[in-house]
Amino acid sequence: MKVLYFTNIPFSDLEISYVAELEKLVDVKVLMLILPKTKKSGAISLESQLDELGVIPATQYPGMEKYSNMLTLEHWSIVNNPKGSNYKTSSILAKKVAEVINEYQPDILHITMYGLLQVLLTKHIAKNIKKIITIHDIVLHDKPSFAHYWYDRICRSLTLKHFNNILLLSHIDTNLLERSLNPNTHQIFFSRLGPYTYLRGYPIERNKYGKYILFFGTIRPYKGIDILIKAFKMSNCKNHQVKLVIAGKDIEGNVLHNTHDDEIIVLNRYIENGELATLIVNSLFVILPYKSATQSGVTKSAIALDKPMICTNVGNLPNEVIDGRYGKIVSPNDTDSLCKGINYLLENPNVVEEFAKNIHSDVETGNNSWKSITLDIVTNVYSKILND
Repeated sequence: MKVLYFTNIPFSDLEISYVAELEKLVDVKVLMLILPKTKKSGAISLESQLDELGVIPATQYPGMEKYSNMLTLEHWSIVNNPKGSNYKTSSILAKKVAEVINEYQPDILHITMYGLLQVLLTKHIAKNIKKIITIHDIVLHDKPSFAHYWYDRICRSLTLKHFNNILLLSHIDTNLLERSLNPNTHQIFFSRLGPYTYLRGYPIERNKYGKYILFFGTIRPYKGIDILIKAFKMSNCKNHQVKLVIAGKDIEGNVLHNTHDDEIIVLNRYIENGELATLIVNSLFVILPYKSATQSGVTKSAIALDKPMICTNVGNLPNEVIDGRYGKIVSPNDTDSLCKGINYLLENPNVVEEFAKNIHSDVETGNNSWKSITLDIVTNVYSKILND
């Protein structure tokens, strides 16, 4: 079986583990889209971007060599778009990507995003190639502008006309599924995320911040930073001399406006893999105060390093952070509930230690491992599509 996997750099923390297992089972070629705003994203951080518009082997792309211990670079190529997503550049790039796909002649084309490039791409690829798309979030979590909402809706609709197989990375509410996607016209498959074990390959540096609780990841309004800051200030953290570290880039530039507190440390930038691993390991526990979610790679980063969590009861998070085993589940958009959760773990370090032991004993066992996840996708998704 030959699989052409077309993804983009923000999902690289997932793809590193998935592709490593996938290439053990099938013949695989990976295309990874890079835009100016995404060259530092996910697990990959590039200091610069080439000016060439086209598909470039990863072995020839500056900065990719430092990931050769995690990726089989010979299987990866960079879909380089230094101009941004306008019609002209997307049209040129779609033809170049289609040339690579048609030359490779995959049995399965698996893409992980939709947009103008993907809409234009469908006009140029061979009709006999079986296709599947991963949809990470079936609803937009932040309230988008009118223009953004309709652009997203139109691009997804046009892409899904050509991709009638859909892979979701968690089970979701049936009503939400039926409102957002049409199971009558699309074949829906479900999978899951494994632990982001690549983080274990980085040395853990000394703790710069003393005792702290941690939020990490790109910062957007739906992730509930405002609720977290209020809960932190209400909690007993100061009595325990515990700080709050917020680590990640404020994408919209207006979320971190209320963080003026000596006990709150803000790292408003892309966090490199080694620093992220150090932040997670040295923290007391991780907090996900999300107001909405589908699933989260944050939980899989924390789990890979045996770190307990507090997270809100939204989306698939309660299935990822099992209440009373890996951490504590609290109510979303509820400052009091989050504050109580923080206080409970602060005042019961033995419980936090027990959660860490549970994570360590469960991680990468049975259905939790990337080996199991990948085998399931190849056997029960790709093979089924080919045999239909």
